[in-house]
Amino acid sequence: MSGRRKLFRLARARDGNAAIEFAIIAPAFLLLLLGTMEFARLLWTQSTLQQAVEAAARCASVNPSTCDNQSDTQTYAANQMYGLTVASSVFTVTLNAACGSNSGNLVSASMPFDFVVSGLFPWTPTLTAQSCFPLNQN
Repeated sequence: MSGRRKLFRLARARDGNAAIEFAIIAPAFLLLLLGTMEFARLLWTQSTLQQAVEAAARCASVNPSTCDNQSDTQTYAANQMYGLTVASSVFTVTLNAACGSNSGNLVSASMPFDFVVSGLFPWTPTLTAQSCFPLNQN
């Protein structure tokens, strides 16, 4: 077989097309997949943080036997972070704060969010949440 025939046969060959197409598409697909999972985890963490501050503010106003001071309320809030381990120092408690037209208990939180795939996202966003619950009027 002459060199020219081999060259034409090689140009017409379709073996390996799927591997080449996969090599082109796989990085974009993995980037989309990992980005979606990281964004979902960020939203889940934000939602859990908001739920924890709401529960702690309510506990401080309604259940003073469990949340009778700032330290106990911070610990209660940290325990409300289901599925996550967070230090109680993330939460700030202000007892008898102004809650609209009434006084109440204000719980706020601020924490950095670390991505699992840190090379995909080169920054660290800060998640914040705040809740104020009126004092029990009984």
